[in-house]
Amino acid sequence: MHGEVKSASQATEIAASFLKKYYFFLRPIGAVREDATWIVKVDVGAVAPQIAEVKIDASTADVKEYSFPE
Repeated sequence: MHGEVKSASQATEIAASFLKKYYFFLRPIGAVREDATWIVKVDVGAVAPQIAEVKIDASTADVKEYSFPE
């Protein structure tokens, strides 16, 4: 997926698509743009909240970094 990410909803869609490879339960919490990076937080815990964070390059739509709950 290439192209500029212009909105929080686009960033959330990209993060959800990425996280679906690892989790079956996804509940977006929020997306914030910091400079050239979108930071998306998603609850991936089906029973108790577990927050995954995905950082997306705003100009290329590539996933730059991610962290999963332990």
